[in-house]
Order: sequence, then structure tokens, then C-alpha cells
Amino acid sequence: MSASTAPDFYTVVKDLPRVAVTPGGTLELLVLAAGGNHCAGVDLVSGVLVRAWSAEPSAHQLRPYDVVRVTLDELGADFDGVPDPCQPEALVLTGPPIPVRRASPRRVTRLLRPLLHPNGEPLLGISSPVVRFWERRPDHPSIALVEPEGPISLWREEPYLACRFGWLGHERELPCLDRRIAADMDQAGRTHMLAGKNDRLLVALTPPIEGRCHKVVEAILPRP
Repeated sequence: MSASTAPDFYTVVKDLPRVAVTPGGTLELLVLAAGGNHCAGVDLVSGVLVRAWSAEPSAHQLRPYDVVRVTLDELGADFDGVPDPCQPEALVLTGPPIPVRRASPRRVTRLLRPLLHPNGEPLLGISSPVVRFWERRPDHPSIALVEPEGPISLWREEPYLACRFGWLGHERELPCLDRRIAADMDQAGRTHMLAGKNDRLLVALTPPIEGRCHKVVEAILPRP
């Protein structure tokens, strides 16, 4: 691969600890985003960010800061359970997450503070908003908790929801996949709104779409 075609990867100045996968073992996760057969959250024991995938979607409408119980399946060599095998945070589940309770604001604050994406680094360690699937690297995160510079604005243009925010001194725009926000805007007939003053973003890489993984905002996270 020539230098001109290689993506610009940067060192994300954070360790990337991972959950030890024991098939049949259970974890409790603090939900940050959930939709379909995917749930992003924080392992309550280790404090690690994970992306959990199940064959079936949850029958429950999971909200940020719900606590769910999940049972781990074996991450097979073919990675059938994960659409992007380079996700270092990926877990495969035997079934969908099961809600058990809401987390207290104090515990949410304590869990999220160490996970904030480092300032001064490109989001997810990649300068481009898109990375080709075959250039994905398992030593770089596919998801991050971001505290943006300044306000977060949301712009609705059916069926697209844009999230604009400051990072590295510039305004960025990423597609926003937060269905709760989109539904609230549609119900109110609004095409523009500001998120809460201290809200955070869950930024992630999508599974490959025509060979490319895109940076998106999976969720707008209110301060607990």
C-alpha cells in the first residue's frame, strides 16, 4: 500500500483494555447506545467500552444508562457474529441484552469520566471521516466517548440527521443515528435544535457500507 493511499492513523493516547471473553460468562453493561442487534456500553466491573452483538434484537427499548445483563458467546474464527472483525471492543452474545435496572447518576459519572476521548487527537485516531474496510486496524478503537468543544447542534432533513460540534478547533459534522433525538424532533416539527449544554457524544465507526466504515454519532448522551 502506498503512502498516498494509506489512511492517516494517529496514536490515541489511551490504553485499550479488553474484556476477557469466557463463553457462557455473564456481564452487566451500562448502556450508552442500542439499536437492532447491537448494544454499546461499559462493562460495570472492568470499566471497559464494549460493542455487543446478538443474533436477535432486544425486545426492550433500551435507554442510555440502563443496566443490562448479557451472556457471552464464543467469538468464532469466522467472526460471523460481528460485522466488522477489526472492532477491538466487539463481544458476541448468546442472546439479546436483558434490562435489570437503572444506574445511579453518581455511578454513571464515575464510569464515564475515564473513558473520555483525549483532547488534541483526531476522533478515533483517524483524521478522515471514512476508512476503507480493508484498512481497518484492530489496535485502534471503533468507538469513543467524546466531550466536544462548545455546543452540539442537530439538523434534521428527512431522512438525514446531522450532528455538528467543535473538535480540534473546527466545526465537524457527522451523521447522527440517535433515533430518540430524531423522533423527538419529528414529533415537535423541528428541523434544528441544540443538545444540552453538557451533553456528550458516542462516536463510532459503522460496519462496512460498500467497503467503507463511516464515522457517525451513535448517541447524544445527557449528563447524568
